[in-house]
Amino acid sequence: MWILFPHMRKEVHTKRVELGVIGYFMEGPKRVAVVEVIEIVGLHSNPNL
Repeated sequence: MWILFPHMRKEVHTKRVELGVIGYFMEGPKRVAVVEVIEIVGLHSNPNL
């Protein structure tokens, strides 16, 4: 998953994402996939990017 908006990365994702978290990929109100975090790459290294 790519986080497109830097403010969302810093304010939301760095606090919520951790290994094993289950979530959904959404297209508007429709769930299109169930996902599980199995690896975190670069999220915490520079949250201002």
